[in-house]
Amino acid sequence: MKVTIIGPAYPLRGGIAHHVFYLQKELSQRGHSVQVISFRKLYPVLLFPGRTEFDRSVARLDANSSAILRSLNPFTWARAYKAVKSFAPDVVVFQWWHPFFGPLMGTLARAFRRSGLKCVLECHNVFPHDDMPLARLLLKFAAKPIDSFITHSRSDRDDLLPFAGDRPVQVASLPVPREFSGTMKQTRDGRTILFFGMIRKYKGLDVLLRAMPKVLAREECKDCRLLIAGEFYDSAEKYLKLIEDLKLKQHVTLDSRYIPNEEIAGIFAGADVLVLPYLDATQSAVARIAVSNSLPIIASRSGGLTEVVTENVNGLLFPVGDSDALAEQLISYFTKGLGPEFSNNLRSSGKDAPDGVAKLIEELGNEVSTTSR
Repeated sequence: MKVTIIGPAYPLRGGIAHHVFYLQKELSQRGHSVQVISFRKLYPVLLFPGRTEFDRSVARLDANSSAILRSLNPFTWARAYKAVKSFAPDVVVFQWWHPFFGPLMGTLARAFRRSGLKCVLECHNVFPHDDMPLARLLLKFAAKPIDSFITHSRSDRDDLLPFAGDRPVQVASLPVPREFSGTMKQTRDGRTILFFGMIRKYKGLDVLLRAMPKVLAREECKDCRLLIAGEFYDSAEKYLKLIEDLKLKQHVTLDSRYIPNEEIAGIFAGADVLVLPYLDATQSAVARIAVSNSLPIIASRSGGLTEVVTENVNGLLFPVGDSDALAEQLISYFTKGLGPEFSNNLRSSGKDAPDGVAKLIEELGNEVSTTSR
């Protein structure tokens, strides 16, 4: 079977580029021919708040892509169409995460359908975390020519259903590249709290910071340490001021950069619990990395996070935006010594099904091959 994946890939950085690497590798290992069409440029400068779009990691997650597309340049869309048509795949898989790419993906999907190619939209976020004008119209445009859809959470599936009509929408857990999984068994009996990933308003870091004084006031938790590892996509000043105002400086370690691939497993190995205080969530690649490393999670009851965290089995949950409730859960986690138990539960559960998305794509492609015969 032949599969074309359209989405960001190395040397572009980020979770979706990591996912494209995983998908290309997994499908290739299953014996399929895989073409990856990536971007030369994702965003205009005004829409990209980070420092650089490119991955400088020593451990390259290289999907052997052809970097053809520019998001706002239709001439590159035509080049991508020609490259895909020449490859003649059984199925084309679009990576969807933001309506900004609706015109590009909707236009290409229509062209592919006219050429008899089956198109799948794999949704990482149905809607953006930040409000965007015309988001629903752009999604509708992109979704109309699509044959089937994949989401990574039931909450995203529910958001997508009104746009899918009678076309199938299937759910598969977000897989994690094995390169992010450590090999050593960790006891998780210490006091290190991890907040990991890009820092944006919807991630709720301020909720976690406001919970920390109450946690540290407990005698059993006074030695707690918070590690914040990730690049600021939001104003750093407000978080630094909050750390200062709450007198947390001696308890907080801030590693404010894009974390290279080769350091990720080590960071998760050194933590005792991951906190995801998200104000809005669909699914979380960070949560999946934690699961793959048997690291327990304390998360807000937001979107797909409740599908990853089974309360009192592999983690704890708290109401969205409630710093006091988060503090109580952290105190409970540490005073009851829940880390080793939850971590063992994660290990014994098999952690995750790493090939769910690849299996779905394989099935969809095989349907086309059977029909064509």
